[in-house]
Amino acid sequence: MKKKELKELNQETLSPSSYEFWDDFYESGEGKGESYEWYVHFNQLKSYLLELIKDGDKVLHVGCGNSFLAEDLVEETERIHIEITNIDVCENAINRMNERNKKITNQRVRNSLIYQIEDATETKFNDHQFNGILDKGTADALLSTLELEQGDNEMVKLLLREMYRVLKLGGWFVCVSRNVCLEPYFYSDEMAEWDLKRIDLTTNSTKGKGITQVNYIYLAKSLPLSNSDNE
Repeated sequence: MKKKELKELNQETLSPSSYEFWDDFYESGEGKGESYEWYVHFNQLKSYLLELIKDGDKVLHVGCGNSFLAEDLVEETERIHIEITNIDVCENAINRMNERNKKITNQRVRNSLIYQIEDATETKFNDHQFNGILDKGTADALLSTLELEQGDNEMVKLLLREMYRVLKLGGWFVCVSRNVCLEPYFYSDEMAEWDLKRIDLTTNSTKGKGITQVNYIYLAKSLPLSNSDNE
């Protein structure tokens, strides 16, 4: 795919909203290991996801990196068939996950996972292609533009608008963030309509013993546009 900068960068600072940041992160940074999980692990999200997911669902996992979230979800839902398309802008991460997927011995799990390079703000997917969407940290990465975050971030607006476009009406969007300032973005775009619930989940921080971190789980459902007959 054609690479473009998500945001102009200060020469001395790589923003998490840039391709270059993630190339470095997965090549030589914290993400160079077998797996790196942002914010929460599957077991901490499992109860929410299992309430939403249904047999035959096609799920989009944005900003997948080298997370095992999708693999864990497919393994957990062995009595139903789901398909998870995992996307990321980082070619290194996607190549590694494709290689990992080839080695999975469980054919059902292996065939249920797709990994491909995509920019989540501008995908090549069809309208209303997915029943559900997962995000752990992609919206936060786009919020990290080294500028004022409250309500003015065009990349976050593009992300949520694109998620609305590719999601079936009535479909679910689980977005894990550490920013309360993300919430207004769900209400600020006339091209998207969401029913939104926020759950505050406190977890132990990896930064030190006894330190806790609040994660915000945004549970969104896509609604018909109030000013449109769009289906």
